[in-house]
Amino acid sequence: MAPMKQAGSRWGTILLATVFSLLLEYAVRGLPNLTESPLLFPLLAAAYLSYFTMVQDLVVRFRLGDRHLVGIAFFTGTVYVFLVSGLALVPPLVLGVNWLAILFVNLVWWAALQTLLGRYLAGRLLGNDGSLDPLSSAGWMVALAVQAGVILLFQLSGRIPPLTPVAVGVLILLLIGSASAVKFTLPPREEPFPVIRPNPVWDILAGASIIVFLACALMPAGDPAFMGPFPVNRTSLPVVVLWSLLVAVVMALHRLIRTGARHGRVDPLNP
Repeated sequence: MAPMKQAGSRWGTILLATVFSLLLEYAVRGLPNLTESPLLFPLLAAAYLSYFTMVQDLVVRFRLGDRHLVGIAFFTGTVYVFLVSGLALVPPLVLGVNWLAILFVNLVWWAALQTLLGRYLAGRLLGNDGSLDPLSSAGWMVALAVQAGVILLFQLSGRIPPLTPVAVGVLILLLIGSASAVKFTLPPREEPFPVIRPNPVWDILAGASIIVFLACALMPAGDPAFMGPFPVNRTSLPVVVLWSLLVAVVMALHRLIRTGARHGRVDPLNP
């Protein structure tokens, strides 16, 4: 029964985090995109499932906290913004790349909403278990193969702008920087597992985000619009962008306030 319980805990949280990320995707694209681009949904689902499978294992294996998850999300988001969405290569370019797209997609969507808030929501509803067995080598190979397959299919689609030598250099530097930030700040192995505790502010942000994303996914598309090489819902895109930015700012400010309060030995939320 223990292995079955572990499997349920592992895959339940992974599936919930994946569903939250897919909801964000289709808040931007609109539900009609499910029929207009029927192959996109399984590709995105496979990408997020394999991503959260690896993240879950890294959290359990290395006792990772939120700051490490931001680094992992930035690393993964960098790969996707260059090689899958191509937004890093869409003008306006500075030093060969679109820095605004890189920072917004990586820090706001990948890090704050999809990784931190998505995993918080999953852990809040299903609990999080630090006693899970590590993912096997075969499991890692499957997850990495899925990621490589998704990236390859997008590259072969002919819709992604080609990498320039300068863009390749920026991509490599960003990957090395984000990986090093995680590697050199890993906690000691004896560090306790970072349990997800109830947080009323994040509860409100997660619940409100679900409502906003569902409403945006159902909005009429209006005139055709594109985000990079892919069609999006012109009506809902600015709403999702502004809401996502608001959520990320509130999350960051809340974390700074709590960190400052802990340094003063007073926590206003958990006295």
